[in-house]
Formats: sequence, structure tokens, C-alpha cells
Amino acid sequence: MAVGLFGGSFNPIHFGHLITSQRVMEIRKLEKIILMPCNISPFKVEASDILEGHGRLRMLELAVGNSPNYEIDNFELKKGGISFTYETIKHLKQMYGDIELIIGLDQLVEFDKWYKAEEIVNEAQLVVLKREIDNPEVTNIFTEKAVFVDTPTIEISATEIRERIRAGLSIDYLVPESVADYIKQEKLYL
Repeated sequence: MAVGLFGGSFNPIHFGHLITSQRVMEIRKLEKIILMPCNISPFKVEASDILEGHGRLRMLELAVGNSPNYEIDNFELKKGGISFTYETIKHLKQMYGDIELIIGLDQLVEFDKWYKAEEIVNEAQLVVLKREIDNPEVTNIFTEKAVFVDTPTIEISATEIRERIRAGLSIDYLVPESVADYIKQEKLYL
């Protein structure tokens, strides 16, 4: 049975991440989802509002609790530097036979720019989240190697959550209550 690799900055994790990853796990019949917070995304090197790794890791722990459906792996945070998916997959291959890399359609469009993209699709099944609002016409050399999974359209973004916090607005119903409490307690994203 395969595991799903769902990486990202998770700055912070929100219900969009959880609902779509759960849907993929069910449809693809995965053993579990591995949540992998990146250290520095190669596409967000200049990002200035990314929370340090410990806080993002703690929010992931609070969000999924002891759920057997999720595992949190801090490989990229411990490794430091820019996080490359190929290196992460090689790390996970030491523990798991089959890995399915979960990405959004927007990431598939740019997949040819990923470090060792061809090697990634040789090591892991590419699973692309597709929403009703996504443009199905998008194709590139990786499209034929991908499996598309219809997922609900959930318009929640971590950027919007951070902006709401800075504006003094509620983030209830956007993130798990335990994550919202942690953000308030630690005075994050102000």
C-alpha cells in the first residue's frame, strides 16, 4: 500500500489542506498521508513572512493529533536550506516502497521547473488535485504521467489567514480550533 506525500509551507495549515489530503487518501486508498513542512521552498526563497519551522511543525501536530491517517515528517526542516522534493522522496523511499506525490494543478503547470522533475516521476506516482474551477486544458510532458483526483473546491489560503490575523479578524472555521488557539497564544502572524 502506498503513502501520500503532501508537502508545503503549511504557514499555517488549514482545513483546505486537511480536506483535500483526506479525499486523496480515500480515493487513492493510501496507507496514510505524510505531511512534510518545507524549510525553504525553491519557489519562495524571498518569502519574508514564513514562520520558523518549530511553529509550523507544532501547528501540524495540533491539526492532526493522533490520527493514524497522518504522519508528520520533519526531514526537510532538519536538513535545512532549500527543500527539494526529489531529495525528500529519496529519503522516504528508505522507509516506504510506493510513494504518491500530491500536488495541485497549478504546480503541475510549473512541474518542469522542479529540481530533477523527471527523476521525481520515476520515483513516485504524481497525483494532481483537480477542482471544478481548474482549467483542464493545461498539459505538459508530465500530464500523461499524472493521476488526476477530483477534490472539493475550498477557497482557503494561508496568505488570506495571515492577512486576517494582521487585520484582527477571526480565523475560526478556516483552521482547526487547536491551531487557532496556538496562533493566538503565541501571537503569531501579527
